[in-house]
Parts: sequence; C-alpha cells; structure tokens
Amino acid sequence: MNFEYFVAKKLLKQKRKGLSKPIVSIATAGIALSIAVMLISIGVLQGFKNQIKNKITGFTSHIHLIPFAINSNNSTNTFTLSKQELNNLHKEENIKTIDPYILMGGAIKTKTDFHGVALKGVEANYDTTFFKENLKSGTLPDYKDEKNKNQILISQTIADKLEIKIGDKIKIYFYIDQNYRVRPFTVAGIYETGLGDYDNKFILCNSKILQKLQNWQENQYTGYEVKLKDFSKLNQSAQSLYSLLPQDKDLQTIEEMEPSLFAWLDLLDSNVILILIVMTLIAIITSCSTLLIMIFEQTKHIGILKSLGASTRSIIKIYLYKSLYIVGKAMIIGNGVAITLMYLQQNYKLIKLDQESYYLDSVPIEFSAFAILSVNLACIVICMASLIFPARNISKINPMQNIKFE
Repeated sequence: MNFEYFVAKKLLKQKRKGLSKPIVSIATAGIALSIAVMLISIGVLQGFKNQIKNKITGFTSHIHLIPFAINSNNSTNTFTLSKQELNNLHKEENIKTIDPYILMGGAIKTKTDFHGVALKGVEANYDTTFFKENLKSGTLPDYKDEKNKNQILISQTIADKLEIKIGDKIKIYFYIDQNYRVRPFTVAGIYETGLGDYDNKFILCNSKILQKLQNWQENQYTGYEVKLKDFSKLNQSAQSLYSLLPQDKDLQTIEEMEPSLFAWLDLLDSNVILILIVMTLIAIITSCSTLLIMIFEQTKHIGILKSLGASTRSIIKIYLYKSLYIVGKAMIIGNGVAITLMYLQQNYKLIKLDQESYYLDSVPIEFSAFAILSVNLACIVICMASLIFPARNISKINPMQNIKFE
C-alpha cells in the first residue's frame, strides 16, 4: 500500500465536521444524478430510434426496387426481376430477403361509411414476422392455402372507423381503366403498429387478386422489398444493389422514402448530446467545488504533512484519491438508480406515451453494456482530469502558517 493511498484512506475514515460533511453528501448525490440522467437519456434514445426504425422498416422494408423514374400515382407501372437478376442481388452479403409486392388504391364501402385504402399485395412466402408481432386479433392470412386467397389483414384504425370485426365480409372498390370494379374480401386479422399514416390506409392482401384485376402476368409487380441484416450498412448495401440493377430499374432507401421521420430521429441525437454536456458540466463543477472545500477546511492537515516532508505532488495525490472515492461511490449509486429505473420501464412500461404522436405507447428503453461502460469511463476520466486544477491550490499552502490554524 503506497503512502498517498494509506493517508487518503485514514482521512476518509475520520468523522467529517463543518461544511465538508453536507458538501460531500451533496456532491455524491449530484454526480450520481448526473450519471443516472446520462445513462437513462442514452437508453431512451437508443430504444426510441431502434423501435421506430424497426417499425418503419418492418412495414416498408429497408430498400425498395422500383422501375426507373416511376410515377407513384400510376399503378400501371410494372416491375419484373429475372431469376438471374434475383440471384445476383442475393449475392450481396447484407441481404436478408427480397419480396415482390403490388400496391393498389381502393375504397372500402360499408352500409354507413367508406374509407380510402392502399392494398399491399404479397406472395404466399412473404415474411409476415412484423405483422405477427403487431397482430391485435384474428390470424394472419395464409395464402399457401387456396381457400384463403380472399383473406385480408386490416389495421385497428380502419376497423374502428368502419366498425369492422374479424370474419366480416367487406367489399373494396377499384377504379381501373375508367371503370369501377369491386372485389369481396374476408377480414382474417387486425393489426396495430402505432404508425398513424400507415395504419390509416394499408391493407395486406393476396397479390394474385391484384394481378388478376389489372390483367398482369404472374411475374409482374409494383416493386420488390429488400430487407437487410444490418441497418447500419443501409447506404453501402444500396450502392451495391444499384450497381447490380439494369438501367431501367432504380431503388429507394427507407431514409429517402421517409426523410422527415429520419430527420426527426436525428434531431433526438442533438437533444441527448445537449443533456450529456449539461450533466457532465454539473459533475465537473460539483466535484471541483467539493475538492476545494475539503482543501480549505483541512489546511492544518496539509501543513502538517508538508512539515513532515511530504511533497506537494504526494499531497495532491492524497486528495485526488479522496475525490476518486467520492466519484466512485456516486457512480455506483448513479448506475444502480439508472439500471433499476430502466429495468422497471422496460418490463412494466410505467411511463406511457401518446401513440398517435410518438408511434409508441410507452417510453422505450434499450440496455447497452457498451454505452454504460463508455459513460462511466468518460465520467471518471473527465472528473479526475478536471480535479487536477483545483488540487494545485495545495502548493500555495504555507506549512508554518497553517499548522497554527485552528
């Protein structure tokens, strides 16, 4: 055990008097609160961004392959990928699935009301994991069974507006070639994602019905959805896919399709960065002021140590050890509070949100061991580095004058 650590340990065991006792308690609470706020802020940010991204990409996928210069208002544009082209695209390392789809506008008419909708036609092997996770009632349509070809999946929003229930038979009207056509469907299930713009209009149906309505061939679609294994490689994968597409085909990423949503998510980063800066400044100011008060109150001890031959460097180390103890204790408390609150919110959803405004029904939390370790490491490094400057005041203390100080 070195000399500085031994003396610091003895001083810590002494009963505190004067201002140092309440000041140390306030400092510990302040630093603990700062760390807790930082950890919770990062956990909420990560949870919010990831859940929103998972929802939006689950509904629309990461990348859409579409005809070049497609007019989104014209549903007659068709898109076909050959087997060779599909094989080439699947060679991209980050590709998870490539699913064809058809988008077509229509209107549901009931006895009392009507509502405009967008039908998304999918194949029998379409990945319905996302809709399964957000299924409110009923079952998912199984288009591998021919008897289910007229089944559809509607949103809770549409069901509430038109008073539709599971098993109801509804009619959807289409305007094709300047004529109205109607097709009957059966409601198999009801989903709810919280994405208001999507829930308000999208219906999942069998692509074969939409192809037949428009006299399309079996290999003709509106486009293809590409799901990726790693969202962080979105732009890199988009560039790789684009280089493999023929000149008459194009693509759009989810960030290009929903620029306002991703701009909003990026804005959240700025808010959290501001919180981190403010909380770090609070921790620095609190720890520095506490160290200065301890030094001014213990000038007699410092004078005695100097008279016994202790160097200024050694005494600075002693008080840095004392400060490290306070910061370390505050970190343990702050981590404990943050992790407890995050666990309770993650499992019991104590704090609710307006789903129409935030797309989520409760505040999301995501644990990240890397984030927790990074915040703690950064906090202790910054605090201890900032303490060096006030600790240098020890060099100004005259041992002859301060040994007499009572």
